[in-house]
Amino acid sequence: MPDWLTHIVIALVFAELLDVKKKSVVLVGALLPDLLPKLTLLELFIPIPNWNYQFLDAFHVPFVLVLVILLIAPLFRYKYSRIVAWLSLGTLTHLLSDTLLRHFLGGISWLYPFTTDKHTLNWIWPDQSYVVLIPALLVYFIIILMKKRWRKNASNHTG
Repeated sequence: MPDWLTHIVIALVFAELLDVKKKSVVLVGALLPDLLPKLTLLELFIPIPNWNYQFLDAFHVPFVLVLVILLIAPLFRYKYSRIVAWLSLGTLTHLLSDTLLRHFLGGISWLYPFTTDKHTLNWIWPDQSYVVLIPALLVYFIIILMKKRWRKNASNHTG
């Protein structure tokens, strides 16, 4: 999987393009698929007999993530539908970037629960996230510069 910085930058690009006001919520959504499976580390500290922590791997399945988003959206102090949309946007960017990767054990189960088939494009290796990060950073900075220039021109024409 791309590293968290890559997921954050890709989510920021989409948040800027869509002019999202609460970018932090999009960033939470972008990290959500990786944060929840980290709970498997609890097994190191709390070894519960006959307990399988592998069910947490399901958090890279879009269907399960939609359910999680619907459950956690009320925790935010903002309009529910917007929080759901922004968390979903971040999660979508995460899953799309993970789809670019070469996977040894499958990919993303985009069509679950209809099929358990996993999909991947097999374009880059997980340790090559810089191949996505560097262009994403360039795109992000270009978007920021274009928005500043556009706002500057708009204020010159109105003022």
